[in-house]
Amino acid sequence: MKLFKNIKNWLENQEHLFYLFLFILIVPNMVLCFTEPLPFMAKVANVLLPFGCYYLLMTLSRNCGKMLWILFLFLFFGAFQIVLLYLFGQSIIAVDMFLNLVTTNSSEALELLDNLTPAIIAVIILYVPALILGTISIVRKRKLTAEFIRRERKRASIVFGISLLSLVGAYMQDPGYELKSDLYPLNVCYNVGLAFQRTALTQDYHRTSKDFTFHARPTHPEEKREVYVMVVGETSRALNWQLYGYERETNPLLSRQPGLIAFPKVLTESNTTHKSVPMLMSDATA
Repeated sequence: MKLFKNIKNWLENQEHLFYLFLFILIVPNMVLCFTEPLPFMAKVANVLLPFGCYYLLMTLSRNCGKMLWILFLFLFFGAFQIVLLYLFGQSIIAVDMFLNLVTTNSSEALELLDNLTPAIIAVIILYVPALILGTISIVRKRKLTAEFIRRERKRASIVFGISLLSLVGAYMQDPGYELKSDLYPLNVCYNVGLAFQRTALTQDYHRTSKDFTFHARPTHPEEKREVYVMVVGETSRALNWQLYGYERETNPLLSRQPGLIAFPKVLTESNTTHKSVPMLMSDATA
């Protein structure tokens, strides 16, 4: 009982919650340090710069729960990012992930979720209690002292200044470093914008592509029939096809088939079955 009481008292302390919420916001950045192949200074900048920004934002209100909910979008990105890292091992949330989030059918989504139980449990443990504590803080109108806010704002400004120096170091160490591509969550926000842009382009596909043609012409005599057999390796990866240079014999019969033509540079318009197959097998548009 004493331990439970001590934990309860610790969580009711708004200063403790301020630091706890700040830590939760920066967790994805710390994880990405271990998963993304970036130079050392880029990894430092990718933690310090977002941390400095979150730190400053958290000092804009004396109610830390209110600020946590204002920053909810970044909690959502963080949860999405952690699940994605568990699934693929690296990489930030790409454009197609956002598109799939709103277009994947329920059966495929549930099939995927079955394999993500550990990641989902981790996300729930990390974010749900924080949001509940933030809600309690708002409802009970708990506030940090003005002195605490002033002190933390000064510290946040110092951290932000140091983060700018680390950003300079990142550019010096790697001239190819880009904020929009390499800095989380800025890269994710950029991809959200691209997702909206590409959705708009897709909706206008019938107009922008109406005059497109491959200019294909038959080379065989018109009176002769020509039969084409298309082999679609759906649900398998091109990297694991012997036909495309994989060292193991994964397509032994196809590899011995005379007259077979392989297309190693074909890209699907979607990475989900229920969308990619109709587009492969018909004139369905993206």
